[in-house]
Amino acid sequence: METELKLLLAPQDLRRLRRDPRIKALQQGRASTRGVRSIYYDTPERALLRAGLALRLRSDGGRWLQTLKTEGKAAAGLHVREEWEWPLAGEALDFGLLAATPEGKLFRAPSLRAKLAPVFATEFARTRLRLGFADGSLAELCLDSGNIRSGRCASPISEAEIELLAGSPARLYELALELLERLPLRLGQASKAERGYALARKEPACPVKAAQLELDERGSVATAFTTIMHSCMAQVQANETGFLAGKDPEYLHQVRVALRRLRACFSLFKNVIPQAAFAPVMVQLKEQGAALGKARDWDVFVHETLRALREQRADESAVIAFERRCARLGRIHLRAAQGIVASPAWQRLWLELGRLLTEGVSMPEHAAFSLPLAGFAASLLQQREATLQKRGQRLHELDAAGRHRLRIAAKKLRYAAEFFATLFPQRRVRPYVQSLAGIQEVLGRLNDAATLLRLLPEVAARARAPAPDARVSGMIQGWSAASTHLQLDALGRAWDHWQRQKPFWKSPHGNSERG
Repeated sequence: METELKLLLAPQDLRRLRRDPRIKALQQGRASTRGVRSIYYDTPERALLRAGLALRLRSDGGRWLQTLKTEGKAAAGLHVREEWEWPLAGEALDFGLLAATPEGKLFRAPSLRAKLAPVFATEFARTRLRLGFADGSLAELCLDSGNIRSGRCASPISEAEIELLAGSPARLYELALELLERLPLRLGQASKAERGYALARKEPACPVKAAQLELDERGSVATAFTTIMHSCMAQVQANETGFLAGKDPEYLHQVRVALRRLRACFSLFKNVIPQAAFAPVMVQLKEQGAALGKARDWDVFVHETLRALREQRADESAVIAFERRCARLGRIHLRAAQGIVASPAWQRLWLELGRLLTEGVSMPEHAAFSLPLAGFAASLLQQREATLQKRGQRLHELDAAGRHRLRIAAKKLRYAAEFFATLFPQRRVRPYVQSLAGIQEVLGRLNDAATLLRLLPEVAARARAPAPDARVSGMIQGWSAASTHLQLDALGRAWDHWQRQKPFWKSPHGNSERG
């Protein structure tokens, strides 16, 4: 089982890392540097990729190694996956060795063996250092500088991998937190194999939505909490690079979704986890999430509302001028949000959260622990549903603030349902979650309509031509009122549809059941 923390650094900072005093203090023995060349194999249909496997031959210091890795899991820069490695006499795959692994059935197929061919390669210089920690934990620090190549395409490698050899992975996070005080580093979410496949596809990256969770009904509540948190963190980091590039606003949306899911998880388990340890990190994430929320509000305002208004009034110069002014304001908020995600403080949050989760969540005594995980989940889902029912009383009398509270309650129930979905029969989970999504969608449009009115004062405060802006503002206010009127009817229909759904966590006799 390979456990390593991946850190991304600029080439000059990679050299500084090698000379860092903390690294020198931990180093055991001499460092070694040598060239490493790896060739990754797969079929034209990418059979190994679809199976969650990476197969490579590596030339390392004059010897050949054959390595098979599983996809594993990655969150907060920590990669955990199964790995099998064998020395070889030369540059040729040994299918007998592969057939002896738990994945052997795949490699025993003659049709797959015949199709395996090189897909991409990596070439880099690797400096290895052995590190020893005070508690007896051991690690190997690898500093890699080079390239990934597929055909004529290339992508640079400049990263540090701290692989745990023995002891606690928490030491890896503690070391990274120390290094962050002196070096600009980022957590690396993608492995070299994942980057190589992306390069070989020659397709642009796309925003990443939340992956479906697989919870073990025999697992503990603490394990479920950690699994959910890691999933949320992985979604944040999978969208970080795309968001910083600023080419697709959907990256920002997915980062915010992941942050909300993470905070919803913390809220869901808040009575059964040590809040004192996690609360400071969660408070900071809430604050930084709010700044990202401003950028998202402006993105929706400019690219959806104002664009639709312009398309209806294409000949109105005042609308076009107003849209340009708002686009400039939107870019200001976007750059501010990107500055947050690019900052050392952002990386520190994930390292600290990763450290807390890696150390293990010590749960206090709680009556809910006497229940199986599905029963524990059912009790939380019941609480969330009761809150949503309460918020939805006198639905058509709710003002904007009341609808906002209703939206939050619906979102929390939906996230909880998605977190625990695999513990219950899917035929019952799916329609329930879809009905919640319908409520969220309508409430989201109502929230967008209310947000328009909150953003207009900022536009007016920066305006140099108040007369045209005042007229366009009037159009937007009318747009907001009309949209709100239409969506209120839709909200009633979505609410009624949800009310007809049966809670999937209850059996016909009223008890939670396991699917």
